[in-house]
Amino acid sequence: MQPASLVRQRAGWRDPHATAYRLFTSQHVKDLRVIIYGAVLLLLSAGGIALVQGGFWAFIAPVLAVFGAVVAWAYQVGSARLGVVDLFACEISTLCRVAAVVSSAQKLIENCSQGPPSSRSHVPAATHFTSQENYFPVFENNSRDLQTLEANVVINITAFYTYMKATRDALRKLADMGPDSADLDSARDQAQAAGVWRKEARNAVYLLFLGLESARRAISDLVEFEPEKAERTIVVLLSELAAYGFLRCQFPDENDIFHRRIALRLPEYGKLVVALRSSVEAGLALGEEGTAAASWQEAGVLLPALDETFEKARRNLPEGGVAVARAGAGF
Repeated sequence: MQPASLVRQRAGWRDPHATAYRLFTSQHVKDLRVIIYGAVLLLLSAGGIALVQGGFWAFIAPVLAVFGAVVAWAYQVGSARLGVVDLFACEISTLCRVAAVVSSAQKLIENCSQGPPSSRSHVPAATHFTSQENYFPVFENNSRDLQTLEANVVINITAFYTYMKATRDALRKLADMGPDSADLDSARDQAQAAGVWRKEARNAVYLLFLGLESARRAISDLVEFEPEKAERTIVVLLSELAAYGFLRCQFPDENDIFHRRIALRLPEYGKLVVALRSSVEAGLALGEEGTAAASWQEAGVLLPALDETFEKARRNLPEGGVAVARAGAGF
C-alpha cells in the first residue's frame, strides 16, 4: 500500500486523463509510439554520425525538422484517435446507465414471466408508441473512425450497437404481436416460455443480454483508468447478470446448445465479480489514507447489489435478480 504523500506527489505530475500522458500509456496508440520511438532512434543515429563527421548543426538541423514534424503528426493523430475512444466509451456507458435506471432488463424479465395480456384490447395504447429519436449519434456519425482502432475493440463496439438495434426491433415486434393459445393457457410465472409471444419476449431479453455483454467488453477495451472502469463495468453487470439468471432458467436442457453457451459464461462471471470487488476495496482502502476516496465511492456503493445479483444468477433463481437494484437512485 502506497503512502498518501507519495500518491499525491505522483498525481501532481501526471494525470491519467490528460492527452499527453495517455499518448505514452494508452493501448490505442501503440503504433504511434512505435513510430515516435523509431524517429528518436533515427535522430540519435543522425546525431552520432554528425559528431563523427563534423558539421553537427548543418547536418542535424534538417533531421530535427523532420523529427518535429513526425512528433506533431503523431500527437494530432493520437489525440483524434483518443477522442474517438472517449466518445464511444461515453455513449456506450450512458446507454447502459439508462438501461439500469429504467430497469430495462428487469422489466423485460417480468413481462416474459407474467405472460401476455389476455387479449389485444388489454394492451395499453402507449405500448404501440414508436420512438423516432436517434439514441446512437456517436456511432452513426463516427463509425468510419472505428477503422483506426484494433480489431477486438471494433468487434465489441459494433456488436453492442447491432444487438441494441435488434433489441429495439424485437420490442416493436412484440408490441404488435398477439398471444396464441399456448401463451394464454400457460401459467403466469412459468419458468420456460411456452407460446409464441413469450418466446419472442424471451428473445428480446436474450438480445438485450448479448448487447450488455458486448457493452461490458467494449468498456473494458475503451476505458483505461480507474475507478471509472470499475464503476461502469458494475453498472452494466447489474442488468447483464439479471438477464443471465433469467436465461439460465429458460434453457434447462443440458443438451440444448443455448444452455451450453449460457453455462460457459458462469466461471467468467465469478472471476470478474471477485476481481471487481478486490479492485474497488483496494481503492477504498487507499482512499482512507487521505487520497480521493470519493472517486471510488460510486463503485463501492454498488458492490452489495452486484454480489446479490450475481448470487441470484448463480443459484439459477427464476427471478434472475428481478428484485435487485430497482435501479434509479444508485446511478
